[in-house]
Amino acid sequence: MTTQTRAARLGQILLLGLGAGLGSSLLCLLIGAVLAGGVTRAGAATALGWGGLLLTFLAGAIIYSQNGQSQIESGMRARLGEGYRAPGLPWAQILTALIGAGVLFLGQFVLNT
Repeated sequence: MTTQTRAARLGQILLLGLGAGLGSSLLCLLIGAVLAGGVTRAGAATALGWGGLLLTFLAGAIIYSQNGQSQIESGMRARLGEGYRAPGLPWAQILTALIGAGVLFLGQFVLNT
């Protein structure tokens, strides 16, 4: 097993976020084109904005879920008399969703200018 440097891990998260953003943008544009019957500049910007909002909400849902899970685990272990240190947030998944949302919002900004 090889160790991974912090810079390599951050680079990997950045690439995954960019991939998530580009993939989501294609999906949003496709859905927008199907619903509107074609692609316009304003329609594409609106679709990218909605996609960015969905990825931002996904990051929030990950945080909310992790906090709820750690509270449940903590309560269950407290009943057994065990100590429990909750794990940290899954930052890789959160940052991937937020970077993807940033790509979508950047695309929306470019289309609106």
